[in-house]
Amino acid sequence: MNNHSIWEDFQSAENFPSPKIKKQLETDILIIGGGITGISTAYFLMDSPLKVTIIDKSYIGKGITCKTTAKLNYLQGTIYQDIEKSFSTKTSKCYFDSQRESIDLIKNIIEKENIHCDLEKCNSFIFTKENQGITKINKEKQLLESWGVKCNVVNQLPIHFPIKYGLEVQDTYTFHPLKYINELRIKVQEKVKIYEQTIALEITKEKNIFKVKTNDGIITAKYVIVACHYPFFIKPGFIPIKTYIKREYVNSSKFKLDSKPFTAISIDTNLHSIRFYKNYIIYGSNQHRLTNKIDYKKNYQQSSNDFKRLFSKEPEYTWMNQDIISNDNLPIIGIMHKKEPNLLIATAFNAWGMTNGTIAAKILSDIIMKKPNSYIKLFDPQRITTTGIIQSIIGAIHYSKAYIQTTIKKNPTFYNEHVYIMKINGKYYGIYFDYSGKKHIVEHKCPHMMCNLVFNDKEKTWDCPCHGSRFDIEGNIIEGPANYSIKVTD
Repeated sequence: MNNHSIWEDFQSAENFPSPKIKKQLETDILIIGGGITGISTAYFLMDSPLKVTIIDKSYIGKGITCKTTAKLNYLQGTIYQDIEKSFSTKTSKCYFDSQRESIDLIKNIIEKENIHCDLEKCNSFIFTKENQGITKINKEKQLLESWGVKCNVVNQLPIHFPIKYGLEVQDTYTFHPLKYINELRIKVQEKVKIYEQTIALEITKEKNIFKVKTNDGIITAKYVIVACHYPFFIKPGFIPIKTYIKREYVNSSKFKLDSKPFTAISIDTNLHSIRFYKNYIIYGSNQHRLTNKIDYKKNYQQSSNDFKRLFSKEPEYTWMNQDIISNDNLPIIGIMHKKEPNLLIATAFNAWGMTNGTIAAKILSDIIMKKPNSYIKLFDPQRITTTGIIQSIIGAIHYSKAYIQTTIKKNPTFYNEHVYIMKINGKYYGIYFDYSGKKHIVEHKCPHMMCNLVFNDKEKTWDCPCHGSRFDIEGNIIEGPANYSIKVTD
């Protein structure tokens, strides 16, 4: 079994140059994060008179973007009635328009730049396995039809997969996210400077110029776009208060499909997500709020068992994805704070990163170039809603639960004999003994907001159950928002 996404195997090997910052670098626009949002923003800005630079703590496209199921879809569960409830029907329609426009943007880029990324048109379904879900699907149908979308009610999917009730729409797509990003990179890199394995550690400001401290040097910029999955700072923006994280487990294997490819996703609490790539099925399941299930090995096993039960196959690929969910159901895109108009952000894509990441890139580039954009107000990071406030309070309870769980039970029952949490000289450390008996020791607190870490026995990582930071057994950062390692220095 491969413990990485299918996209990492089904792409051509590219050897891109990887320059290093030499102490100090000046640019007009600094983009932090080289996923779908960062590289798309660079694409929209590359012909501007401004100097554009991208940095990524890993490699372009190899963060959260390479773990996506890569659906280009406006049929997103019950999102439109959820937004209507939090805001209004007008706001819900505006979000719908943004998703349709985002799909068109990607299609136009692929056609204009002749990008080969296995773009495939397909029909999409939402469905329920529960009686109470039927009313919700009919409500979503009502909204979509009022906006001119042709919808079909169904009682089965094109494959053998039991459902109670469903809805089908047309004009949705799938593609290969890494092929798309790699070719987009080739288009922009002659005009945009790209630095990989460059970690942004701190942002300060002097005389209207930002100074971004990295592991390799200082970058000065007039504009800073925070396009990483989760911002590494708390203020301004207070993203940890406005969002929470959901984790999803994905399995894939060869699958004989007798119909045309399609995508499908359940609206129930128990997630079922389906799409196809070449002769493979990609299935996501066992989604949970990150703070709620900290026995990660058990979670992986449950997802794998579901896959085997439903499709009578062992998964050939298994991986995990983490999505940032906003408390009011809308992404957070735009100017971070009115006092810092040149500091911009894009995050909380609510599990629809390909469309929201692309529309975010267009919004951010239009803000910088002072062009009108219909969605600036819609996704304003400074908005305040009643739903958001209520969910923030609920979120604080969940964070407290995770903190208490990992504080009271330093060594939970699911840890095996290879993992220990020990107090040494008044400080807690995580200790892992590999199968050769070698000891690996790390600090036990996440540098982001000092949550206690949990050992992920499946991937042999230390994971933060609060905000999703991840570290390898040596303490190196795998995934933010933390931007410092948990290595133990002599």
